[in-house]
Amino acid sequence: MSTTSAIPTPTPTQPIFSSTYPPTRATHDLSTLLKPKGKWSLIANGKGIERRVRFKGFKKCWEFMDTVASECVLQKHHPEWSNVYNTTFIRWTTHSPPGLSEKDVLMARFCDEVAGRCGEVEDVGDESEVGRDLVDRVGVEAGDCCVPKKGT
Repeated sequence: MSTTSAIPTPTPTQPIFSSTYPPTRATHDLSTLLKPKGKWSLIANGKGIERRVRFKGFKKCWEFMDTVASECVLQKHHPEWSNVYNTTFIRWTTHSPPGLSEKDVLMARFCDEVAGRCGEVEDVGDESEVGRDLVDRVGVEAGDCCVPKKGT
């Protein structure tokens, strides 16, 4: 007779909000963005949200990224993202003060709106996260983007 030990189910990560974002309002704002209602997932450490956005081709994907980049300049906030052909992997997090901020939520909503206007195609079947590894690596290697570099 074989016995199987139960594998514990991991506890879902809870969001960690930046100190400038009131938790009650932040939780409410985030609720419509996160799956299953929305298209975003909380990152493992709880300090950001991410998702993959796909289009029919490279041109529409680039249009999406260009539109988001223009808004980033206005908002003075940028994502950690990558692009491979028709797919953009995008992560919003705030480095200073650390955690999910109101700007992250605002920009995630903006991304959803722009993706719709640019003709986002439904993501079906393939669960691989094109671009996540690149975003993870560059996020570490680039250092803290929100703190001025010494000597600059």
